[in-house]
Amino acid sequence: MDRTNEPPPPRPLAAGIVRLVGLWLVVGAAFKLFAGTPNDLPPVVKDFGSTLSLSIGTTYRIAIAAELVLFALALVRPRLAWLPLAGVLVLFDAILVTQLGSDNCGCFGSKISMPPWLMMAIDSVLLLALLATRPWRIPRGGLPLIALPVLTLCGLVLPWMLDREARSPVPGDEGSTEAAGGLRSYEVLAIDEWVGQDLGETPLAKYMDVYSYYPDALWVLWRSTCDHCAEHLAELAQSESGERFLVLLRLHEPHDTEANRAVYLLPEGAFVQHADLPDTRDWVIQTPSELEVEGFQVIRAQEGL
Repeated sequence: MDRTNEPPPPRPLAAGIVRLVGLWLVVGAAFKLFAGTPNDLPPVVKDFGSTLSLSIGTTYRIAIAAELVLFALALVRPRLAWLPLAGVLVLFDAILVTQLGSDNCGCFGSKISMPPWLMMAIDSVLLLALLATRPWRIPRGGLPLIALPVLTLCGLVLPWMLDREARSPVPGDEGSTEAAGGLRSYEVLAIDEWVGQDLGETPLAKYMDVYSYYPDALWVLWRSTCDHCAEHLAELAQSESGERFLVLLRLHEPHDTEANRAVYLLPEGAFVQHADLPDTRDWVIQTPSELEVEGFQVIRAQEGL
């Protein structure tokens, strides 16, 4: 009997695995969309966006959109989706290798900690399952094709519709926590763009009276939960004895507690002033960071010392 014209047998397991991988991507995208910040992006992704002259906020939204679009393709046409999904899982593993040793890969935002090694193990298992089911043999077809452009458009638009980035300066905005859809907002502190500006022209002026601090000083931005901040501030406590003024600007976060506090030793003396940014929104900057200020003008900025 001639079977050459018979349709290939259905492969529900292979199609199911493809859709499962797509669902795994959309879970990570949802956490980024509703609870994460660009702080959670791996450094290699931030650097790639920077080489394309993209702001960190734009890079963040593109990353979310890409995951949502791949989910749409996996849901509607798993036969077409398996190869880009396999490529994404390989890419994820390569990125996670660069993060091994960290406490959180940022895949689910900063609110849910996921060690890179565990995320790498999950992604690798999904990749092996995907390839083992031979998804290239999935029959053509799937859900109604009209669903693909509709879901793709939704995936491309949603990160911009639910944009939680607070842009400064905003007239009358004194740091509300809410952004689009009542979600908690985040603000990018792009200190490298402040060089040459007066402190009163920077976003800091929205939240504090910058002219009440030393006009010539080294500003140090730090978080209480940051181990690198603890090391840097301890070094300053040993090396600084009043040759210059210091302004220690703490970035408060809602989850700050005594239990997760890392910073205990700070420079102290008449040459030190303390300042605070409230926890009214999430602050996107790698700490510790420094601003060198002369006559209230920023002459040098360095992020993530």
